[in-house]
Amino acid sequence: MIENPIDFALNAIAGAVALLCLFESTRRLAAYGIHRKAGLMFVLSVSVCGLYGGFAYQRYGDLKSRLIASQPKSGQKPVVASWGKAASAERKELLSQSLARQAFRVSGTLGQYAARNGETKAFAPTQEDLAARERLVADYSRAEFAARSRLAEAVLWLIAAIVAIFLGLVLSLDKPPAARSAQDDELQGDLK
Repeated sequence: MIENPIDFALNAIAGAVALLCLFESTRRLAAYGIHRKAGLMFVLSVSVCGLYGGFAYQRYGDLKSRLIASQPKSGQKPVVASWGKAASAERKELLSQSLARQAFRVSGTLGQYAARNGETKAFAPTQEDLAARERLVADYSRAEFAARSRLAEAVLWLIAAIVAIFLGLVLSLDKPPAARSAQDDELQGDLK
């Protein structure tokens, strides 16, 4: 998804120019040998491709670590049997239900809660609980998709740079056009 069209257009143009320069510099280096302009163009274009790929990989790492940190650890907290003498039975039940509700919203597992009479009951989520769980799962899915797309972008930069270098090497094997001789110029003049 394109968030900012101007940013996208500038990045696409800069990336295309970098890949074209990488291709052309590789072709020149392989066809004519090492010289300053082609070497400088090669180093700059490889640097730009590396920066774009590196930034994409860094964003992938940031998103992935944020996603791992935000996801809950597996396992539910046990139902607390002794809340203390200060809390009433109704208060104990409400606190226990809120713990079970929070565990369901975070992990999706149905837990148990302590009822007023002291026995444990299975938690039955409400429509609000289900909707909150669905929103949380959707947020995790969006974050995971964003992280995977950044990884794909980094790999795409690597592949595009390798293909540009390979094509530059392959096309450098073509014979360069021969220098025109005086006889060719005369023949061209006669045809006109």
